[in-house]
Amino acid sequence: MIPEVEKTHMASFTGFHMFYGEPSKEVISFMQVQGIENMREYITAKGWNKITEIAQQLWGGKTCEITTIDGYIMKVWNKGEN
Repeated sequence: MIPEVEKTHMASFTGFHMFYGEPSKEVISFMQVQGIENMREYITAKGWNKITEIAQQLWGGKTCEITTIDGYIMKVWNKGEN
């Protein structure tokens, strides 16, 4: 999947970024994924349990949060069915 900003040529995808210093334990990303259920199943099957249950949002999408090994939070979302 190509990120939306790459598709529209608003910004080129430069990958993930690393930061110096202590983790601030805050949200560092809000990424769209396809197949959020499959993603969550894969992550938990690999033994990572710092991922929330998938929540249906009022705006029609589904979201969950993954806490990284150093405490940052990555929010992911999946488009709702039309």
